[in-house]
Amino acid sequence: MGTSKGYSGAPSGLVPSWVDDIAPGAAAADGSGGDGPASAPAGDSPRIPAEGPDTSAAGRLSAAKGNFTRFVRHGDTDKLRRAVAQYVRNGTGSSQKAARRMGASRAVGTRLLQVIRDVDRQGAVAALQKLNLQHLANQPAADVFLAMLETICPPGGRIDEAIARQAMLDAIAKLADAGMGAFVQMTGEQLSEFFQSFVINTIDGRVIADIGEHAIDLPESVEDVEHILEQLHEFVSSCVRGHLGDHFDGLSEQSDEQVKGTVERIYVAAFDLVSAMAGDVK
Repeated sequence: MGTSKGYSGAPSGLVPSWVDDIAPGAAAADGSGGDGPASAPAGDSPRIPAEGPDTSAAGRLSAAKGNFTRFVRHGDTDKLRRAVAQYVRNGTGSSQKAARRMGASRAVGTRLLQVIRDVDRQGAVAALQKLNLQHLANQPAADVFLAMLETICPPGGRIDEAIARQAMLDAIAKLADAGMGAFVQMTGEQLSEFFQSFVINTIDGRVIADIGEHAIDLPESVEDVEHILEQLHEFVSSCVRGHLGDHFDGLSEQSDEQVKGTVERIYVAAFDLVSAMAGDVK
């Protein structure tokens, strides 16, 4: 959403040739239920099954949709702020319920943050070894995250999973545009920034899917649609980026289950921040 494009990857295509070196079955859907990873052969990294989004208290979205449509038609950014705030407060019912709607995004985000934790705890090579990607440690960071994406969120699945996948592709595109060097050289701050980009992009995607899907059909050109998506992205980013740093304190000491809780708190905090920026909205 943030870049309106997916990472193009290596010149030969979206997936670099070395992605074929990933252990067989690493990116396959496990087909099991439950919240945790399914069992997999030793050396493989199972795909984390996405939790379904919470739709039990979706509330009323009409006001949010109306203001988003007015934003699209007239370019009134105040209507955009109101639309997003109404989406969180009225449409989903609360920041906590909005966060629960991010089922696949939280699942992918949990696996991503576990990798970031492992880099801090054990180093890049050891962290990537858990995904059978240790041979890529000295490759460009964007290429490593792309291979990681094919492992933890392969193509296909529900719209919820598509939002998570596109969000990571957009974060990868930003990383590639910035000319980031080798993955092994990334600092903790840079990894945190990448994770925040993923979170922001997933919120963009969820908002569009829930209240903006039909409104973005109104503009007459692709450029106008891209401008609308960029404005949404900039609004969410301005609310969230730089305000989630405290949630990364002590990350290296957290268990997998604790990391999962951290990701949920990050999403709740992000929706709180987005909602608060609009002030008092009915």
